[in-house]
Amino acid sequence: MDDNGAVFIGLSTLDLAYAVDRYPAEDSKTQADELFLGAGGPAANAAVTYAHLSGRVPTLVTALGKHPLAELIREDLQQHGVGITDLTPDGDQQPPVSSIIVATGAATRTIVSLDGSRVHAPFDSTAAEHLDRVAVVLVDGHYAEPARHIAAAARARGIPVVLDAGRWRPVHGELLPLTDIAICSAAFTPPGVAPDSPAAVFDYLHAIGPERVAITDGPHPIVWSMPGERGEIPVTATRAVDTLGAGDILHGAFCHFHTLGEAFPVALAHAAEVASRSCVSVGTRAWMR
Repeated sequence: MDDNGAVFIGLSTLDLAYAVDRYPAEDSKTQADELFLGAGGPAANAAVTYAHLSGRVPTLVTALGKHPLAELIREDLQQHGVGITDLTPDGDQQPPVSSIIVATGAATRTIVSLDGSRVHAPFDSTAAEHLDRVAVVLVDGHYAEPARHIAAAARARGIPVVLDAGRWRPVHGELLPLTDIAICSAAFTPPGVAPDSPAAVFDYLHAIGPERVAITDGPHPIVWSMPGERGEIPVTATRAVDTLGAGDILHGAFCHFHTLGEAFPVALAHAAEVASRSCVSVGTRAWMR
């Protein structure tokens, strides 16, 4: 791996997404317009995005196992240039499956899924070997034990650690002190912090560890904060039909632009452009064509 390589640690799912014009009525049958079947999950989608933009082979540290559905995930990731370190190579557990309805008329999606909480992914010390000649590490908060260990090892080597923070979970309290850059959703509200207060979230996170923080909010501007400076970045308006995975794609794109040496707000702006582009087609792959 070259000096601009990347490691992504976290969840891989099998995504089954049906595109319809509008949400079906209860107890009805609906003919879908399109179907997307492929690997999903925050870290997995970010790794695929990074591989596509950079032309490099990132490492995804995740839990797959030997279940037949895991093979579908593995094949899709490998086809998109992602190297895999499986934390549960001999496991026979069913991987998380996400069933998704995408209402293209409203550009919204509804997801029913099981996350990785039922999968025990122990820390494998060999996973830290992937940090050689790596420029960035991203953790999505799933599989807490390996995420903590690899983030700590990266921090000790001076490798920037990026946290993908969706909604607050207890593991964030352990990961944030090991994080250099936190990119959060608008739904991310730490305990004791007033909701809908980006300034309060910035102050809370800076006090714990991350020097650079951004908060995304769909089509609304991205707000960001770093020592001595705060600002916002407008999000390019698009005719969105599917926002599935847009946040994951933004994180992967940010990691790519960060490894190119771009300043924090510049890398965020470029990543937001990629994420916006991904919303004009169904699924998380069509934008790459």
